[in-house]
Amino acid sequence: MVSPIAHRRVVAVSLLLASAGVAGYLVPRSASWMGPGTTAVTGALVLSIVLAVAALWRGSPHRRYIGAALLLSNTVLLGFDAAGMSLAGATIGPSAYAVLMAVASGVAALGILLRRRGARWLGIGLGAAGAVSAGLNLSQWMVAGYASGLSWALAVWSLGSLVLVASLTGRDVADEDRLAERDVVWTRRDPLVRWMRAATMTAIAATPMLLVYTLAQADAVAAVKMAAPFVAAVLAAGAFLSARGLLAGGALLALGAVGLLALSATAVVLAPPVVGLRIAGYYLIFWLPTAVCGLACGVAMMRRAGADR
Repeated sequence: MVSPIAHRRVVAVSLLLASAGVAGYLVPRSASWMGPGTTAVTGALVLSIVLAVAALWRGSPHRRYIGAALLLSNTVLLGFDAAGMSLAGATIGPSAYAVLMAVASGVAALGILLRRRGARWLGIGLGAAGAVSAGLNLSQWMVAGYASGLSWALAVWSLGSLVLVASLTGRDVADEDRLAERDVVWTRRDPLVRWMRAATMTAIAATPMLLVYTLAQADAVAAVKMAAPFVAAVLAAGAFLSARGLLAGGALLALGAVGLLALSATAVVLAPPVVGLRIAGYYLIFWLPTAVCGLACGVAMMRRAGADR
């Protein structure tokens, strides 16, 4: 069994390797993205990577503050984006989406500084969604060998998200959370607790991608585009209530899982022939894990209800 310190050091080395790979892509093409603003943001990101790697290597639980700083920085950058002042001319999407993500990042950052477990989960979910979504898009640019302001933004987003997740995960960080009485339930080793936690985390990651599909995705299936905000609202409410230890949250997550399965099937069946399953496959990476965890949570709740009769 791998010891916690060995696991953290593996994460630290992996973070360095990922950073080196992205640097090898961006640095030779710096003329396409470098400017005063992008250079400053890149320097801040490099500093955060160095600090995170050092904290992981030493096993310091105070790396949560690196995560909080990244989320606060994200709030500022998204605020500029929403105001039409994005760096390198690269925007992540419509202003409404930027505002929602800025608010979520700011709330998570403040909660993490207050050592709230729910806020840390929110930060991890946002980081996971950012790392996967930006990483998938960045990989296409790297394979093509072409760079621009957009690929720089994707690189910053993906690496920053990886640092965020690495800074907020780990038993040592979790042990520093300030738990309210209702949070003690999450320390139990119980199938229902495990599935509610997994459903909550994956729902946090899937919700932004439902909004991206609705607000920004070209060639989106109209039926999915119309229904996605409602499913996102159910998942967001479920994640919020679940993080507060309420079973109503688990029920909403199970309901949202059914909605996600319906959206996923519709996106595949009605996919435009010109794009095939490329778009649907991208979103299914986020939606299907949430659907599986939400359904498992629902099943665990029904079993618990049956056992209590």
